[in-house]
This record gives sequence, C-alpha cells and structure tokens, in this order.
Amino acid sequence: MNANYLELNLKRLFANQTEVAQNLRQAYRPESIELRYSREGSPVPVINRKCLHSPYDPQGESRKWVASLGLPEANHTGLIVGGLGFAYHLTELLKVFPPDRLALVEPDLNLAAAAFAARPPEVFPEGLTFVLGKPTVQAYLTLREHITDPAINFKVVEHPASVNQHPEYFHTLAGIFRAQEVARQGGFKILVVSPLYGGSLPIATYVRDALNALGHRAEILENSVFHPGMEALNRWTSNRRHQGQLRGLLATLLAEAVTARALDMGADLVLGLAQSPFTPKVCGELKKAGIRTAFWFVEDFELMTYWNGLAQHFDHYFIIQKGDFPAQLEAVGCSQHHYLPVAADPAVHTPLNLTTAEMREFGSDLSHIGAGYHNRRQTFIKLLDYDFRLWGNDWENCGPLAAALQRSGGRLSTNDCVKVFNASRINLNLHSSTYHEGINPFGDFLNPRTFEISACGGFQLVDQRSLIAESFTGDEIAAFRDVKELRELINHYLAHPEERQKIAEAGRHRVLQEHTYSHRMLEMLGVISGSDPEWAPKSGGLPTPEEIIRQAGAESELGRVMQRFQGEGPMTLEGLSAKIEHSNGDLNRTEAMILLLNEFRRWGLEKQVL
Repeated sequence: MNANYLELNLKRLFANQTEVAQNLRQAYRPESIELRYSREGSPVPVINRKCLHSPYDPQGESRKWVASLGLPEANHTGLIVGGLGFAYHLTELLKVFPPDRLALVEPDLNLAAAAFAARPPEVFPEGLTFVLGKPTVQAYLTLREHITDPAINFKVVEHPASVNQHPEYFHTLAGIFRAQEVARQGGFKILVVSPLYGGSLPIATYVRDALNALGHRAEILENSVFHPGMEALNRWTSNRRHQGQLRGLLATLLAEAVTARALDMGADLVLGLAQSPFTPKVCGELKKAGIRTAFWFVEDFELMTYWNGLAQHFDHYFIIQKGDFPAQLEAVGCSQHHYLPVAADPAVHTPLNLTTAEMREFGSDLSHIGAGYHNRRQTFIKLLDYDFRLWGNDWENCGPLAAALQRSGGRLSTNDCVKVFNASRINLNLHSSTYHEGINPFGDFLNPRTFEISACGGFQLVDQRSLIAESFTGDEIAAFRDVKELRELINHYLAHPEERQKIAEAGRHRVLQEHTYSHRMLEMLGVISGSDPEWAPKSGGLPTPEEIIRQAGAESELGRVMQRFQGEGPMTLEGLSAKIEHSNGDLNRTEAMILLLNEFRRWGLEKQVL
C-alpha cells in the first residue's frame, strides 16, 4: 500500500465527491487487505481466499474481459460498473469510454480504500463517479442523481470476481434498475393483500402508495372490511373449537379471494403483509398462473408462528429479524428469504403545526402508544410520577396505570398517532414482550414507531435493540437498557430541549434519506427482479384500452374515448396523445386532459424531475 497514492487520489476526489473521499479516509486500514503480486509486480487483492484479478496478468485478464462484453460505441452509451477491485478493468474500460460515462459501484468500502492506496492517480482520472460502501437502494438513488443526461443510455456490467463476493448485493442492484425501467414503461401490476386487523393494517396502504409513486400499478385487497364478520363469528358461539373452525373457514374463503382478484386484474405480483390470509393451495394456484408471490412478515417470528407452515410456499419471504430466524426458515424449506425492516411514510408521518387545543389534547412530557403487553405494564408503573400519557388498547385491569390511560384504552387512528408524536416532548418506544419484566435483552427487530416517530420530527427514547445501529447512529436516536437508565435519560432530555431537538432533526433526516416505504419497495422489487431477470409484466407493463374501460366504466367520458382504440394493445401516454392529436373533430375535456398530462410528462423528462 502507498499512503502517498491514497492522499493524491483523495485530493482529487475531494473536489467533486467530498463525502466519498471522507468515507475512504475513515475506512482505510493499512495492511487490512491481503495482497499478491503479479510477475510485473502489480498488486492483486485477495478476499476470502479468492483473487479479484489474475495473480499472473491482471491487466491482460481485464483486457480479455472487456473485449468479451461487446460494448457499443460510447457516443450515446455509459456504463455502470459493478465492482471496483483494484481497477485493472477500469483501465481497459477507459480506453472505450470517457470518465464522465463511467460509474463504479463497490459495496466494500475497505477494499475501495485499499485500491486507492495501491494504484497511482492516473488509474482514477477526474470525472469518474464512485458509489462506494452504500446499501443497494442508496447506491441506486446516488447513481440516478449522477445520471442526468437523458440522451445517454447507461448499461450495467458486472465485474465477475466482485459479483462473486457480493452476489445478493449486485443482483438486487441490477434488479432495481430493471424494475424501475419497467416502471417507466407502465409498471408491474401488484396486488397488496392486507390483514384483517391489527397494528400492521396501515402498512398495506403505505406499501401501495409507495409502489404507485415508483411508477407501478398497485391496489389493495382490503380485508379489514371482514373484521366485523370475524368478531361476529366469535360471538355466535362460546365454544373455542367452533370459534377456531369458523375463523379458519373465513380465512380460507378470503385466501381464495386473493386468487380470484389476482387473476381478474392480471397481477404480476401478489404481496401479502402481516396476517393477510393465504394458504399453500392459493400460493400454488398463483404460481400455476405465472403470478409471483411474496410475503412481508412484519411480525416477531417467536410470537407469531404461522410462518412455519406457509413461508416455504412463497417465491420470496421478507422478514424484519435476523438472528435465528433465517436458519429456521431454511429448515422448513424457505430459502428465498431477505431481511427488510419496516419504515415510515413521509406523506403521513410528518411534522405538524398543532393548534393550542390539539396540544392540550395530545401533548405531555412523556407518552407511549401501544397495546398493554406485560413488559410495558411492569415498566410504566414506575413512570407515573412524570407527566405521562398512555395511549392504546388492551390495557384492561391495568391498576394505577389507568390514571395515565387516555380515551379509556381505545385504539388511536393513524392521524391521532401522528399528533401524539408531534405533541410529546418525549415519545417512549418500548417494544412489546409477553414474558420479560422490562426490556427484552435479546430484542432485534425495529417496530414501525421507531421510524414513524423520527419521520414526524419527534424525539424518542427506544429500548436498546441489536439492529438499531444498522438504521440509526447514536446522534439520531436515544436508547435505554433498563428502567434506571430510562429515568436518567428522561430527566436529562426534559432538562435539555435543545439536545432533544438536535437528535430529532437528525433522526428525521435519516428516515427521509433511507427509511421510507419507497426505499423498502425499491429493495423488495430489486430482490424479486434480481432473482429472475426474465420477470416482466404480462401486458408489457402498459394498460390496454380494455383495462382502462373496465376500470373507468364504459359510460364514463374516459371509457368512451378509449373505446375508439380497443384492440390496439397496451398504450403509453405518449402513444395515446399522438392518436388523439391526429383525430378529427373538437377535443372533449378528457382528451384535452390527456394531452395536458403528456405535455407535463415531456416537461418533467426535459427538466429531469420524472
């Protein structure tokens, strides 16, 4: 390694990619990467006992690889290169492409720092874009920021040895690009299946809205309308066995409705959430119809165990825990699992300017929203000397806590939750446990409130979780390990509002940058598309006139306009506008709106906001 090379390379990077240069300097560890040397003395990194370039002739090997790609002329083409290695392939690519047409992605920041310390500055000419050490979604978004010329078609190529070190990373990144290219052509049709009830119910709406915002066509199969019927079944008989049988029959009926709706809408993907109704039979029917299936298990796998009979039947299973859960999924035959934490919806979870009346109703020094689990009852009884308000359901027989309980223990709407997050000086976020006296020392997953409170710009104290450090730094969230530390932190932050404000603002910034449902859906579709590059919309991703007529109604003005184009197959907005422009007669209101939308689309592409 050559510290002088590192400084020279970083000096150039600081001018245009300051953050990248700073991260490389912090990541650099001399001698942290094992090296071999070629016959000419060129350094070759060894990772996991694998050479990332030929240990005999790294440049010659790279020359052959680049030649094998059959790359087009660089006039209207750029490259996104997966894997940096020690940049021997970069040298060959620069013989074909100018630096401003190349972007390099490397997930291993330590390896990248070693490359900048091992290779001379002429290997990294000015104008190159480096995306280093970022998660897949952040890498994609960073690349989109740098790819600003719509006339340039960027092609993704992957350095084989680098991809072999991080296969899931690069497959997911390539999948995100493919999925969003589909989105620009009309998107995938996605059926989001909601649970019947529970705290996870709003997530279905956040997911649908995020998918639609990304350019796909998602709708919810809304099962919550059947929750009153489920409760009625429980009232019809007091026999627990009969209650279970009746609930099972209703769940089976709703699961069959998933197949019916998915086939009717021509879904490309069916996505289940939390306790949404599915059966192995329904998963099989969807697969036979060529419809991908995925499930986002936003639950504690130790508490909710229904996963062990269903997970293996889905094409993809997304989970919010690590630890023992992946191994247990493998044991039941589910190999397509992927860690995906929950998030926040900035359109919902946002800072509010509350009225004086709302501050009186929802404000307090200390608050908590959630059900009355055992550990919360044991912990909160020790906080009643504070100005403490307790919100949520299932707090029956809570003794002295009844004095803090609001609205007699009724469930809070999402809008009112957001008001509490905004009005409270300190939001307590104690994850639930049915068997711990206080804080679960083995807690791993992060609940939605962790992200939602921060998105609202609220300050929170959260019980220490093993996965917090993957989502927040210590400057963005405050955590406690026991009741003694909790009380100390409450006293400190009540006395230091400026510190609360600073942490809350940093937490909100982090959520908006990395932890929204749009971020999660980008990753989810990247995983699904990355696992099967041939996955494509059944209708090419674009609606047909017949589909539009069915959704709008044949007698609607839009339906009557589309009847003229039946049988012409899927349509883009641009193509439909062209047909209307060449039609005879005066425009009606709907036709004028279609032309206006297409003009807005053209403007958005020109200004690079779409």
